[in-house]
Amino acid sequence: MDYSEIAGTLSSARGTAVLPHAAGEALTLRERFRRTMFFQDVVTLPNFEFGYWGRTLESWHEQGLPETVVGEATAYDYFGIESWLWLNVTSNPLPVCEYAILEEDDSHMTYRDELGWIARINKHGDKSIPHFLDYPVKDAATWQPYKKALDPDAPERWKEFEDSLAIALRSGVPVGVYGGSMVGVPRNLIGFARIATMAYEDPILLTEIINTFGEATVAVLKRALPRIQADFCMGWEDICFNMGPIIPPDFFHAVVGPWYRRIADLLVAHGCCVYTTDTDGNILPIVETFLDNGMNTMFPVEVHAGTDPCLLRERYGKRIRLWGGFCKRKLAHSRAAIDAELERLKPYVEQGGFIPGVDHRVPADVSLDLYKYYLDRKREVLHVGGDPKY
Repeated sequence: MDYSEIAGTLSSARGTAVLPHAAGEALTLRERFRRTMFFQDVVTLPNFEFGYWGRTLESWHEQGLPETVVGEATAYDYFGIESWLWLNVTSNPLPVCEYAILEEDDSHMTYRDELGWIARINKHGDKSIPHFLDYPVKDAATWQPYKKALDPDAPERWKEFEDSLAIALRSGVPVGVYGGSMVGVPRNLIGFARIATMAYEDPILLTEIINTFGEATVAVLKRALPRIQADFCMGWEDICFNMGPIIPPDFFHAVVGPWYRRIADLLVAHGCCVYTTDTDGNILPIVETFLDNGMNTMFPVEVHAGTDPCLLRERYGKRIRLWGGFCKRKLAHSRAAIDAELERLKPYVEQGGFIPGVDHRVPADVSLDLYKYYLDRKREVLHVGGDPKY
């Protein structure tokens, strides 16, 4: 099925359809999102961003950022960045143990997560990614508790869903639903080194783990999607580095790809035709597995790692949608570097199906002045929305 052919045919019985746009018509953010992602005319693109490292806002306070800006929500409000709403239900494992601090000193903390992994994290400075020390799933026996933790009908999984649904139904912003994690969360349970070799050393167990995650995701979506027409579905993988994915591309294609296809078909049956997953790094070795199985949107398109949005659009045309794609490393260079990157992206953004934004969280070496310059120029050059308060 070619999902790009579905634009304009979404069922109005389940929510807001893609509507014809009259000149000068005021559109909601939700309508602007849908028109953008279906290559239709829109005057003002959604202004979406990925957020910030923890130390970034702390550093910006020293450069004049108001002290009232203390997290992503208040930062988005201050900077005039738009956003979306999530249906509050996931297909990730439920907690299998209690969170515990195992060791702590002035600079570091070692903790056990509720899913059982043990990690060490800086208490100061950059805290974006913890250093993992041990992982709970080591073999078939230690995998067993997570089967129960993936029960899609567990009441605690759904305890906040109705409230989020009520808010989404009356909002004018895009509504997203979680699309699961076939490899990313399993990687956190198994460990990077182990999962990188598991396709060769224990493919039966790895396939069972992926299938269990896939079954949970499909079951959750079957229950959630009939309640509202979601505008997009986003999973979470984070399985690539600068040389490609951490598991063999052929294994990924054979074992993971069919789950994306099942999810894509289910989404389209419920009028949701924008399907993506959060996958950093170089996705080029597996992008065709995504596309061949109905995942039509790439996010966050991490440029420095090898995933260039211009290359993707040149290679795949309107078969591919893009969300992100502005190289975060340019933000710390200069105004000229920011201008050059915006101009590089401009012709591809103008083709449609492209929501431009920084390709990951803004690092702390970016100055507040240059970040504001980026946002101002992004509005001028790429015609995104949002009203800043600075």
